[in-house]
Amino acid sequence: MKWRILSKLRVAKLRRYVPRVLFLVYFGLVGFALFNYRSHCIETMPNSIIELSKLDHSDVGRCKLEFDKLGDADVDIFGEPTEDSIVAENPHIEKGGTWEPSDCRSWQRIAVIIPYRDRLHHLHILLRRLHPMLKLQKIAYKIFVIEQAGTDKFNRGKLMNVGYLEALRLGHFDCMVFQDVDLLPEDNRNLYLCDEYARHLASAIDEMRYHVMYYNYAGGVIAMNRHNFRRINGYSNSYWGWGNEDDDFSARIQESGLLLTRPPAHIGRFKMVRHTKETRSEHGNEMFLGWKKRWPRDGLNDPVGMNYTVKEVTEGRLYTKVLVDIGKPPASMDVYMSDHSNDVSIWWFLWYYYP
Repeated sequence: MKWRILSKLRVAKLRRYVPRVLFLVYFGLVGFALFNYRSHCIETMPNSIIELSKLDHSDVGRCKLEFDKLGDADVDIFGEPTEDSIVAENPHIEKGGTWEPSDCRSWQRIAVIIPYRDRLHHLHILLRRLHPMLKLQKIAYKIFVIEQAGTDKFNRGKLMNVGYLEALRLGHFDCMVFQDVDLLPEDNRNLYLCDEYARHLASAIDEMRYHVMYYNYAGGVIAMNRHNFRRINGYSNSYWGWGNEDDDFSARIQESGLLLTRPPAHIGRFKMVRHTKETRSEHGNEMFLGWKKRWPRDGLNDPVGMNYTVKEVTEGRLYTKVLVDIGKPPASMDVYMSDHSNDVSIWWFLWYYYP
């Protein structure tokens, strides 16, 4: 009987104190965010990339864009387009998935880089959306599909780096748009162009209730000019499996002094094609704590990490496919986390996710 009374007293105490503790934790995080605010990410209208050039008359001969007439698009994430149907709907596409306006000079030459493996249905849905949109935006472009050979864990970051190097080897491009295969832009005003910083195009995704996932989020679709991408040493090559390579990339952008710009949420809207989510990388968060130590040597300038073999380059009707062997993940991810002496602190980690 006495034991039952004591148990009831303990339960009553828990019911009284747990809400108070949760309340304090919640407002502690809110206070941390308020006092740790940074203006690292800013919203800018997409047409500002073009409008600024008129100040020094560098728009002479360039393509004129009626920005206000572009507007929303009808985006279908459930259809099953074929390559033939996409080609028939877009006769302007030239070999290798390329096009440029013939009556004016495009503002930039862009390479759309899509890291890829085993998502042909998603790829067709994306291509059906991208080709007509980029033509409407009067952009000279070429679409590269960087396919990882083999069955080892997917390494999205390294495929982005390979795409950057191979695109520049195969042509001249001012701007790189790194595009996930399952995201479709909903608004034609979301110009696939680079500014002088890093431009996060996917500022509102339907699966995230059309909100940015967190303040420093730089995933999904991001555009960066070739000089800035080289400046920050590209993506990390070390993240095998899904997750955290975007966080690492965003941290590099921030630490290098570049702004992360975004279109307003009503323009930067994307739909995600439904699919089974991949398993998250087992050590992603632990590796992210060591990003700063690895940054100078882990990326484009790493001769070991950037060791890869191009098995095949195919210029198809809708895109240029680069099939690449990027090697295998290490037997244990501990090789990336053996020395924690120079890792960022837990306070930096909190500041990154709750600025």
